[in-house]
Parts: sequence; structure tokens; C-alpha cells
Amino acid sequence: MLKKWKKRSSAPSQSLTHSFAFAEHNSPLLQLNDIAKSYGARTVLDNINWSVQPGECWGIVGPNGSGKTTLLQLLAGTERAERGNILLQHRPLYQYSRRELARHTAVLGQEGLAPLHYPVKEVLAMGRYPYQNWLGHDQLETSDQLLEEIMERLDLKQLADRPLDQLSGGQRQRVAFGKVMAQQPKLLLLDEPTTYLDIAYQVHFMEWLDTWRRETGITVIAVLHDLNLAARYCDRLLALQDGQMMMQGTPAQLMEESVLKQLFRIRPAIVHHPDIDVPQLLLKRR
Repeated sequence: MLKKWKKRSSAPSQSLTHSFAFAEHNSPLLQLNDIAKSYGARTVLDNINWSVQPGECWGIVGPNGSGKTTLLQLLAGTERAERGNILLQHRPLYQYSRRELARHTAVLGQEGLAPLHYPVKEVLAMGRYPYQNWLGHDQLETSDQLLEEIMERLDLKQLADRPLDQLSGGQRQRVAFGKVMAQQPKLLLLDEPTTYLDIAYQVHFMEWLDTWRRETGITVIAVLHDLNLAARYCDRLLALQDGQMMMQGTPAQLMEESVLKQLFRIRPAIVHHPDIDVPQLLLKRR
């Protein structure tokens, strides 16, 4: 049975907020300067200049082949730019070791976790790897408490001993989200995290993410195809087209009929959400 993120009357525990040291909001967490990336003769990103402040939630949007996933791979450090530089907390990204980077950045893809025969609680504990010494001892004395709280929050306690290959896709995505929570990153990168989820799980996933972000101040960058979810949960949107930045701004600025018509070659109609003041997209017939 689906449940919303369980609300608490008190402030979040020290375990859940342990690793966050917040920068001043006038100091970017991420800074991209003149980024370009090619595969062979094909340029997939060019002239990307972008900054992200601590605590912001950005949605990266654009048509297929616009460079969204490649940009996320550059931010994750799994690909290198051919031109320009990426600064994470004023330090070039390439200077971070894999363990250092894992303490700053977590990545969650659209498929979450493969259906392997590992119990849920062991998979969650894998998120603590960047903080363990060579003997496997965690530097956070309350790491067990942290994992218990994550299972409680994501309604995973009844699944703790069940192997991943016995879970549904939506349940595995919940476990994948719990694993990145256990990692306690400052920056979370999401690549179409709701693609394989039904409507109910899409909303629950975004609500879990939004609550966690507001409690901890984590910075989120998400590639999203669903513009209505992006407008509902993101502070700002970055639109890519043919590997270049077309526009960046608030959802209200980007979710204009003229912008969406140019970006996606569609006939949009914009309405406002009945409960919250954010734009929502409807499609007209061609």
C-alpha cells in the first residue's frame, strides 16, 4: 500500500542532516564555464555556462537528443568535457577522487536498481560506502539509526529482509532513493527518475524528494520529461535544445506557450494548477 512520507512533529534528526555544511547562498555550489562535449564528429553540448546555488532544485528539460543526460554525466564526473571547466564548491571537478566525489554527489537513474538478490537493508547500507574505512567501519556512529529512519520514512521496514529481485519496479525505486539518502550527499543528480513509475508513485517519489530537500538543504538537479512535474517541484528550469542552452528561469518564465512551441515543436496550452500557483501544460491537437 502506498503511503506518503511520514510527517514528524519534531525537527529532523541529526542523523538525517549530519553531513550538510551549507555554503552561503551567494556562493555557487556548481559553476559551469564554457562547457563543450563531443562524441566523434558530433557535438552534443556547446557553450554551456550555468551556475547552481546551494539548496536549489533544478529541472533540465528539452527534446530527445538535446544533451540532457550528457550534461548530467559531466556533472557526475563519469564523462569529461572537451572544453571549459566544472567547479564543485570552487574546486575543479576532475580534482576530486571517486570517494571524495561520492561524499558530495549521488546519482539516481531512471531504472534505479537492478533486480539483484540482495536484501533491501544491505542495499541501503551500500550508500554508506564513501564514509567507511578499509575495515568497513562507518565514521558516523549513528549510521544504523540513519538507516532505520530512512526505512521508516520510505515505508521500507516490512521489506527490509526481502531481496530486490522480489520487489516491484516502484518498490526498487524506493530502495534506490533510500540508498542515495543514506549516502547523505550535498548534490543529488536524477536522470528521469519517474519514467517507469505509475502516476501515484511519480507523485509520491517527488513528494519524498521535496520533503527531504526542504529538511536538509540538499541541492537537486533532475532531468525530467514531465514538464508538469518539473513545474510543480523545481525552483528553476534549464532548457536545452540541440546541445545548447535555450533558456533558464523559473517555471513560470519557461512554461510560456511561445517558448514551449519553439522548444518542442508542439501546440501547447498553459493553465494554472487549481491548488498551487504553478503553470501546467496541456496539448492541443496538431
